[in-house]
Amino acid sequence: MKFVKRPKAVFWDIDGTLITTEGLHFEVIRDWCAGHGYILTEEANLELLGKTMPEKWAILQRRLPAGLTEDDFRADCARAYMAGLRADMMRPGPVDAVKRLHELGVLQAAVSNGEAPVIEANLRVLGLWELMAFTVCGNDVASGKPAPDPYLEAARRAGFAPQECMAVEDSIVGVTSAARGGLITLAWPEAAAGAPVELPGATLTLLDDSDFPWAVFEA
Repeated sequence: MKFVKRPKAVFWDIDGTLITTEGLHFEVIRDWCAGHGYILTEEANLELLGKTMPEKWAILQRRLPAGLTEDDFRADCARAYMAGLRADMMRPGPVDAVKRLHELGVLQAAVSNGEAPVIEANLRVLGLWELMAFTVCGNDVASGKPAPDPYLEAARRAGFAPQECMAVEDSIVGVTSAARGGLITLAWPEAAAGAPVELPGATLTLLDDSDFPWAVFEA
């Protein structure tokens, strides 16, 4: 383990970390684009992964017919996404960890590039909304992940120095954001077909749910 002091706060990414919704995000935006004359392929969607909704709109706008608005895009996609959420999309290991950390009295928050209503919907379907002290969304900062801004804002709200806080992430975009902010960065990816996922910059990478560093929290 590369850290020994108990983190004073734990900040959780949502999409991919607490809930597996990458497919749902793609389906929602794909269907919205199809309804407006643009076919979004899985390959083209790779450019959108991990980005805020304004960033996604900036990419898609030039491929769509004139007259469409960012407000409609964001509102329509948020409604469709929230309608498609299911509790069985959760990642049981990370969700159980949130509940256990709450029992240990650790301050926790959700930090996402997503929109505030979508963040709340995710946390509510997981039964975690009441366990988060606050949330930081993509609209709360000048630049979303992979910039460090979301995690620096979370540390500021928590009242702790960034290096006193832990971030839990599943992607290179999120790990980069947290590491650049100076946080203890825990990478907890879903392994593809049992193969370990490389996320450079992480303080610690979990290869299995049982690898969570409980000893530092329970000492």
